[in-house]
Amino acid sequence: MHRVLVTGATGFLGGAVARDLHQRGVKVLATGRNPAAGETLRRNGIEFQPCDLASDAVALRRMLESCSSVVHCAALSAPWGRPEAFSAANHVATQNVLAACDETGTVARIVHISSPSVAFEFKAQCALTECAPWNAPPANAYIASKRLAEKCALAAAGRGQNVIVLRPKALFGPGDTALLPRVVRVAQRSRFPLFGEGDPLMDLTWIGDAVTAVRLALDAPPERRGQIFNITSGDPQPRSRVLGTMLEACGLPVRFRRVPLGRALKIAAALEWISRTCTGGRWEPPVTRYSAGALGFEQTLDITAARVALGYQPVGDVLARLRETGDLWRRSHLSPRGRP
Repeated sequence: MHRVLVTGATGFLGGAVARDLHQRGVKVLATGRNPAAGETLRRNGIEFQPCDLASDAVALRRMLESCSSVVHCAALSAPWGRPEAFSAANHVATQNVLAACDETGTVARIVHISSPSVAFEFKAQCALTECAPWNAPPANAYIASKRLAEKCALAAAGRGQNVIVLRPKALFGPGDTALLPRVVRVAQRSRFPLFGEGDPLMDLTWIGDAVTAVRLALDAPPERRGQIFNITSGDPQPRSRVLGTMLEACGLPVRFRRVPLGRALKIAAALEWISRTCTGGRWEPPVTRYSAGALGFEQTLDITAARVALGYQPVGDVLARLRETGDLWRRSHLSPRGRP
């Protein structure tokens, strides 16, 4: 690898990938939407150039002219938002990255970060493989845009571009900007809701495992072109254990309340209708159909393909990693009285 462009480098996964490659002596060109996070990358010795991938095709081509590989992490990931925003950040940006790679002709490998949510359905999905069909309509605008982005990446691979697709699930770790903060906000307001009966398994991915998967994909042989790989830490755990471990490590009370899943989905649908009707979708409902379904239905992934084809070996022990992550959060958020 001569030089790697990491898109979305001001985000959680992109930043971790950029730092890891830089520490290993790889030349990295990072881009992203957050100027402050970009300055932090610069202070760490990583070259950073801001760029709107959905609109600045000229700047994108200039960056790619000096790069031989791309890790496309850039995305807008949220349970709610305007469809046009998701389309621009996820679908259009991916189209532009692939087109610029094709035009410059300098890029030998593209690692596209997708999401297992593309296959999400409102039912239990156990040991889901990469070839599982998308039978259900997308549960939200984010999933719709990620489906289109992944289709673009696979179509580019079909035309000869050396694209590999990774689907990491539920990333967590130091610097987490999605999973842990959302869990903490809910737990600080009230008892944490457990949607549905039983204790479905949750599959998560330690950020270090995801970074390893990206590195392996960058180094994978050309015959892996066009392949999709599920990525998790390979250690699914019961939902109550995951949430309880996380909250306890953060120094927060572990308080749960059972909510019938059917009721939660109906309430979420009503809140989504209110948001669209009264605010044009600007107000984010406290619970959405997708967030209720993601917590209420089991979705575990089969990572055999990544193990065999990429040599991927996750560290595992998700609970230990959750404790480490929660403890870091607690120590960074201690009040003068020593409480979170």
